[in-house]
Amino acid sequence: MRGLMLCVFALAMLTASADEDDQEEQREGPLQCFRCDLGFWDACYTTKTNCNIGEKCYTGRGKAGDVLEVKLLGCVKAKECELVTNVELFSNTTIYMMTRHCCDTHFCNTGHTLPLNTLLSLSLTTITMILTFNRIQ
Repeated sequence: MRGLMLCVFALAMLTASADEDDQEEQREGPLQCFRCDLGFWDACYTTKTNCNIGEKCYTGRGKAGDVLEVKLLGCVKAKECELVTNVELFSNTTIYMMTRHCCDTHFCNTGHTLPLNTLLSLSLTTITMILTFNRIQ
């Protein structure tokens, strides 16, 4: 049991160290994001791009004609985050409404998922709790 607790503690310390390294990288240069000019549903051809100062990564989602889900990825000014905008193809013709969800870490616009180290920490915590409760009973 002590070995398991030691492993969980070591993993927590490594995870915290990795998070600090990521934050330090963030401060060193421009924010890097994925870019996709137009995707449908979750299919999107992505490339990597560097944002300008004051920009964040975003995932834009919209629906064209209540049928076709549209997805965009890239960089956007922080003040344009979480806004609903009309995307027009021809003058005065709204094709779809787009909402941009922003984030501010490198390549965070891959989707709304938990980072791997968070999932690993949650899994180990759950296993530890199960083993502890089984030992008490």
